[in-house]
Amino acid sequence: MKKTSLLTVIGLSLILLSSLSAQNGTSVVEMPPKNPHLPDSPWPTYHRNNYRQASTQYPGPVNATEYEIKVLKGIKGGTSCWTNLTDTYPDGQRLLLLSNSTHVYKVADDDKGLRIVAKQRIDKDWLKSFGWNYLQGKDHSWFTYDPKYDPKKKEYTRLFRLEDAVRNDPYSDIVVKDTFNFGKYDINKVQHYGMNYSGQIVFASDNDKGKNPCTVGIISQEFELLASMQIEPIGNDEIFGHNAFPIDEHNSFYLVTTKRLLRVDWDGEELSIGWEAFYDFVGDGPTGKFAEGSGTTPTLMGVGEGNDKLVVLADGHSLNNLLAFWREVPEDWKGIPGADRRLAGKIKLPAAKRFSDTFQSIENSPSVMGYDVAIAQFNGFLGQGNNTMKGVQKIHWNTEKNVFELSWVNTDINMNGILTISSGSNMVYGSGREDKCSYYYYGLDWDTGELKFRKHLGKACRKLFNPYDDGGNNNVIDDKGNIYFSGGGSVIKLQSKL
Repeated sequence: MKKTSLLTVIGLSLILLSSLSAQNGTSVVEMPPKNPHLPDSPWPTYHRNNYRQASTQYPGPVNATEYEIKVLKGIKGGTSCWTNLTDTYPDGQRLLLLSNSTHVYKVADDDKGLRIVAKQRIDKDWLKSFGWNYLQGKDHSWFTYDPKYDPKKKEYTRLFRLEDAVRNDPYSDIVVKDTFNFGKYDINKVQHYGMNYSGQIVFASDNDKGKNPCTVGIISQEFELLASMQIEPIGNDEIFGHNAFPIDEHNSFYLVTTKRLLRVDWDGEELSIGWEAFYDFVGDGPTGKFAEGSGTTPTLMGVGEGNDKLVVLADGHSLNNLLAFWREVPEDWKGIPGADRRLAGKIKLPAAKRFSDTFQSIENSPSVMGYDVAIAQFNGFLGQGNNTMKGVQKIHWNTEKNVFELSWVNTDINMNGILTISSGSNMVYGSGREDKCSYYYYGLDWDTGELKFRKHLGKACRKLFNPYDDGGNNNVIDDKGNIYFSGGGSVIKLQSKL
């Protein structure tokens, strides 16, 4: 018995090491510290973890013939940028949670198919107060919001705590248990939230394009405002609020504006600015309605004692650069001439070309696994045009030379959403369009960029709420090898036949 137990432990250890490993030299890739206040789920939060890396050890699809396409249509309120998986209910199943501009949905995927089992309307005016962000907590609680902000009409952003009407019943109605009104504290429109490692809700407001300060704050899950701090804009043209933010295990979070990257610290009692690094994120790039500096949520890179600790993101220049800033500046770092000392490196992205004045050409955040980054050319909402600008690239951070290096670029594929990297299948995944109306799902070999998986999703020419159009959503891999992502008013599943 002792011998068997030892072999079992060794076997499980090898499986764990294998599941966490990826092609990054001969090293084992360390995953970010798990946030104990998020659900026990393969995909509990946006970008999967607090570092916003959008990478997973769960294997995704490899052989297209082993998968079929399931589509759930009829979701009112448009697309949901974040589709997350709950932890298991007592009956063993997980649900998909979606929150779009007007509704919150619970979607079951059971023996009756992919279907809506409950919904709750949050807002009736989606054009005026368009929002996507939401959070999951433990015990099947989650948080969503209405970003409406019009002080003249005394309308302010509200945050809602939601639960199942019947505890532990996945099919029960959704109920609003509590509401937090930001107007009570005279806080601007709030669109970005995160769950820190103490289980508190972190928020950051926009600043009305430089007219107001940005307010950052901490809220308990019981909706007590624990702390807040205002960050004044530099001049009248620094914009806060376009991007979400990562949170590290020390409860610091990282905000990008049009002029700088900031680390905001929380010690449990007070908020303070830990550091700020200045950089011209706009450059010669677009400055339209949705082009406000960097288009990307910053992503944290580097885990473990003594390793490089970085923040990576793309700038908004006409030909975008991928940037790295030091979270911890090495003592012997001499700096890059003419740049802020925290700028660790940058590399021009070969597949990142300005396509309009409305969006950045790199709008979707960098996905990270180990010291490798995947990022793709953005095309806006594909249903609005006939042509697609293609390009996916992998960039490696050389920890010995402290420079970015191009690993590969694939200029034959359009992946329009936030890419998902799987160490389990050694692939990077995303969807895009090949002609005017035909949409496909792709998997590229993580080592070479070679196309390995190509599956036709469907054909649709609708410009608005096109069911196959991924305009920047995440791709969720579950623990059974299936992939889910949101289209326009839809949920799409790549379902394993095995």
